[in-house]
Amino acid sequence: MKKNSNRILKSQIKVMAVSMLTAELAAWAYPVDQSFWIPLTTFCVCLYIDTPLTALRRTVHRIGGSIYGVIVAGIVCLLFPTEAGLMTFLVIFAGLTLWSRAFSSLYYLFVSCITAATIMLLAILMRHTALTPDYLITERVIFTIIGAVISLAVSAAFMPASEKPDMLKTYRHYLTRFYFEYRTCIYSMQDHNHADRMKMQLRVNEILNSSRVYQEKLPIWRYALFFNVFIFRAFSRFLHRIHKMRILNMVLISGIRNLPEELVFDERIRKLLELNRILTKRILLSLMRLDKNRAEYYLNDLHTVNNNLELSLRQFESCTTILISIRDLEQDLAHLKNGAVQIYLSYRNRMV
Repeated sequence: MKKNSNRILKSQIKVMAVSMLTAELAAWAYPVDQSFWIPLTTFCVCLYIDTPLTALRRTVHRIGGSIYGVIVAGIVCLLFPTEAGLMTFLVIFAGLTLWSRAFSSLYYLFVSCITAATIMLLAILMRHTALTPDYLITERVIFTIIGAVISLAVSAAFMPASEKPDMLKTYRHYLTRFYFEYRTCIYSMQDHNHADRMKMQLRVNEILNSSRVYQEKLPIWRYALFFNVFIFRAFSRFLHRIHKMRILNMVLISGIRNLPEELVFDERIRKLLELNRILTKRILLSLMRLDKNRAEYYLNDLHTVNNNLELSLRQFESCTTILISIRDLEQDLAHLKNGAVQIYLSYRNRMV
């Protein structure tokens, strides 16, 4: 781990040095009034870069934020060309710049505000020169794009791409969390009248919080799919489906808690429940190993076991919710096996 950190740190130093040298040479080769934006943008983008995809994220945010800021500043300069008007909006945008720092993941919002504030300041300072707001705005965008592209190109050349396995890692992580909760359900059902009610409680808040985490703040590797919206959305749906499976675990454990205490399952039902757990585990392991054929083989066995389980539990009216949940989980596992992300990950794994 320490060796990997040192490797990333050396790469960061190299990227910063080469990027700044290239940006300074570009500014020197094109000596105009605002060429300082090239090295300044390069420096800002290079900060906090640990992978080429981080550079892509900051580049996109920097360029997009600059364009937004330029549009807003241009409108202000046209509608309020007086010094008092420009000064008023300078104060407003300066305050918004500080406010936007609270949203660390929305880097483009900070760039938009600081771009508008900077153009307001330059327009005020250069009102008595030949420079016009249009000129300031045009050069700001051009030099920002040049500086951001320099950072992106250098980081792509020197920074190690360590985020490739993270998509599969995230997928495996959520499947594992689902299985641990499902195992708790099956164990509780096998001996429900002697099970500890406290141990049967699934942490509902933890499940909901983990859902918000991946909905609002997907890992940084998502920018590897920046130009592949289909895979990006498909993976989001995959995570939503796994989250739905975890919610079904909550429904399942609720149905188990409502079973009458006098209800005792015979040995055959207990064996079927154990088979269900084992086959579910094997299916999940096959999905994690991207082995679709083996997962399909175990799914067929699971379908047979669930049919037998349904025949055995049909006599107990209190088990209706449990049977519906188990069947729904079986269908969800089949959807995961045939999903676009499973195919995509298998293809990427063969390419490595």
